[in-house]
Amino acid sequence: MSRTNPYKKKKRQASKTLLVFGEGFNEEMFLKHLRALYSYESNVAITVKKGKGGDAQNIIIDADKILGSYDRKIVVLDNDKSKVEMLKARKEAQDRNIELIENTPCLESLLLSILEKKPSGKTSAWCKSEFEEKYLDQKKRGEPNEYIKLFPKKLL
Repeated sequence: MSRTNPYKKKKRQASKTLLVFGEGFNEEMFLKHLRALYSYESNVAITVKKGKGGDAQNIIIDADKILGSYDRKIVVLDNDKSKVEMLKARKEAQDRNIELIENTPCLESLLLSILEKKPSGKTSAWCKSEFEEKYLDQKKRGEPNEYIKLFPKKLL
């Protein structure tokens, strides 16, 4: 007599694991929205974590300190920092086998270009204030439903 239950569902197991590390809270919320839209039944386990901010090199070091054996590690950060700092960050990422996704100049600029269908070309501070003023207030940035309303799968 068999000890296993033939009607019991087998646990779903991902074939690949991915760590996506955002610079801060705002990046984490948008990355979680993207994960919810695109990772369902993709056979990839995606973990989204946030950093504490700071300089670009420290963000990469913090991402590398996350425990777990991931097939790929990706860091999403703004490149509104100095050229020297960004060069150090790129070198650090290459040494630690971490992929970089750079938002020029910031995440809010990317979000504005998606919503308005044109690149902004403005400063990071202007993009942040414009995005919060027009689309998503700072107080609502932590609510996943707001991202669902603003960025449906059709728009992305």
